[in-house]
Amino acid sequence: MNELQLNVVLNAGSIITNTEEIKKQLSGMMEQYKNALFTEESKQIAKVELASLRKLKKAVDDRRKEVKAQCMAPYEAFEKEVKQLHAIIDEPIALIDNQLKEMEVERIRKKRLQIRELYDEVVGDAAEYLPYEKIYDEKWDNSGTTIKKIREAMEEMVVKTASELSVLQNSVSDVRDEALEMYKKDHDLAKALSYINTYEANKKKALEAEEKRREQEEERRREAELDRMRMEECKRMEELERVLKEEREKTEKEAAIRESFSIPESDLSDEGVLPFTQPTTVTAYYRVVATPEELEQVEMAFNSIGIYFERREI
Repeated sequence: MNELQLNVVLNAGSIITNTEEIKKQLSGMMEQYKNALFTEESKQIAKVELASLRKLKKAVDDRRKEVKAQCMAPYEAFEKEVKQLHAIIDEPIALIDNQLKEMEVERIRKKRLQIRELYDEVVGDAAEYLPYEKIYDEKWDNSGTTIKKIREAMEEMVVKTASELSVLQNSVSDVRDEALEMYKKDHDLAKALSYINTYEANKKKALEAEEKRREQEEERRREAELDRMRMEECKRMEELERVLKEEREKTEKEAAIRESFSIPESDLSDEGVLPFTQPTTVTAYYRVVATPEELEQVEMAFNSIGIYFERREI
């Protein structure tokens, strides 16, 4: 296409005014207003002066607008002609641009098919942690991004993901699966490891607290057992002391009874009145306090089992 050039001949004009002369006149006229002081009596004069000044300002601005309209008239006519040229040129621009856009859309469609095939080949089993929608980079659509570069990027992702998954999968923790799910969402290894470490630290604290609680409970149990044993020992000693006391009192009582009912030595030495003592017999003396009928029953009992006895009235 031959290069076209728009030729424009601009006759530069100038605007000749008497603004400098008017500025000098206005400066002198306006000077009188600087120190003007109006009162209630001269308020009407102030209103007249204000209206006069505003009228003068409007007259000057109206003249400016007239001059601008005269100056802009040729430009506006020129601008209208240029817009007609734009309309003529825009028609083929739109036609060519639409075709180029359609070709670009088709190019991207074909390239994305190549990228998808490449994804299935390179990612394979790692697709669970590297879903196509998440790893796709819009820069891959650019014509300058080759399939070789895209393959290298995918392979790098696979290697990196496999390495980070190995770290998480080898972690011995109750929340390993939860950490893997977190990693699957955002591929943030540091965040997943922090989750595991935080859980394990809290778990350790809980176990230490539970161990301390068990130790304290065991210590309380031992103390309670010792207290129980001490109480039982005290009770046993009190019981032993009571038994010993009863034995002493019994012994003292028996001694007092024997002393009060002692048999003269002459009676104990009179062997002629008792049968011969056998090796298995024991000679014993009892003091029996009973009615005549009860004594008779006692003697009958002795006789029935063959016990020798001698009754002495006191």
